[in-house]
Amino acid sequence: MGGFSPYIIDPELERAIEFGFLVEDRYLEYNVPTFIVSPRGGIYQPTVVKESFKKVVRESRKKGYLPFLRREEGRLIIRLLEKKPADKPSYRRNILLFIITICTISYDGYLRSATPIFTKELIPNVPVFVNVFLFLISILGIFGLHELAHKFTSMMEGVEASMPYFIPAPPGLGGTLGAVITQKEPPANRDALFDLGLSGPLIGFLATVVISIFGITHSFIVPYTKLTEWSNKYGIGFQGLPMPPLINLLIPILKPVPSNQTLLLHPLAFAAWVGCLVTFLNLIPIWQLDGGHVTRALLDAKKHRILSIFGLIVMLLSGYYMMAIIISILMFSSRGDVGPLDDISPLSSGRKILSLVYIAIIALTFVVLNPLIL
Repeated sequence: MGGFSPYIIDPELERAIEFGFLVEDRYLEYNVPTFIVSPRGGIYQPTVVKESFKKVVRESRKKGYLPFLRREEGRLIIRLLEKKPADKPSYRRNILLFIITICTISYDGYLRSATPIFTKELIPNVPVFVNVFLFLISILGIFGLHELAHKFTSMMEGVEASMPYFIPAPPGLGGTLGAVITQKEPPANRDALFDLGLSGPLIGFLATVVISIFGITHSFIVPYTKLTEWSNKYGIGFQGLPMPPLINLLIPILKPVPSNQTLLLHPLAFAAWVGCLVTFLNLIPIWQLDGGHVTRALLDAKKHRILSIFGLIVMLLSGYYMMAIIISILMFSSRGDVGPLDDISPLSSGRKILSLVYIAIIALTFVVLNPLIL
């Protein structure tokens, strides 16, 4: 006869739980391995619990499980859910969307660069394809670095994630709506959730600053009388753009504009404008957007949902009507908040301070399409 075993699943995995926690009870709840635990030593220390659970996460992932740590009725509970077997990766869709996005960005850049204002008046000796190429590289650089930062952070945190999916768009806003990666499992804790949310916009923002500097430096100061003359000569209408604070702050430093004159943006500067717009949209604290991940790391599920509704209102008032409608449909039809695997341990103090960077980036990239909000 075999001896009695106290374990309900893989003994090695349960011993990993026992190493970090005192297991008070274990049972199957609707076939889900469930453990009532308490901190070793009997005193709840957030940092100790966070580190102990991270070890449980690493061991559980090896064994094909995702552990969820929650507090229910004053008790700490760990539940282990089986991971779905990973599908064989196929990158055909990623590659196809990337090629289409290259075409839409290039076409948008061509429409901006082939105008006679550039080809006949301001830079007649610069071939159109040069500006189209610079525009393409700038847009791809901003959004590509953004998504690669997400991917790199996912790899560092051990979170399974897809390669970037680029999103093509009709001409008008740069030929793309950016790119996305899909995470196939929750991050370990609030720290990892914060890092995943902020990493992409932060790197994308830094790329946008660099391109803004080059774009503004190569833009053109022209008298208003010239705009009128060119408008009559070529039948072109000039329309002002709502500028983000970042570009408004850089213009007086890099390209001061005298009175009775204006700044005509180089295609590189417009690429920076697109970078600001998409960065701002990504950082609005809504649901599964990057800003939603950052704020979910700071707040519990209920407060985060309230903030998401407020973010949708901001998006509507800012003029992004269609995007607000699409996100609201997805948000209210979703299964609800999952949160990180460890939804108990608080965000680290350093990351709470770093949230000021999140606020600063929003403030610098804020682009309002609807002037009624002002």
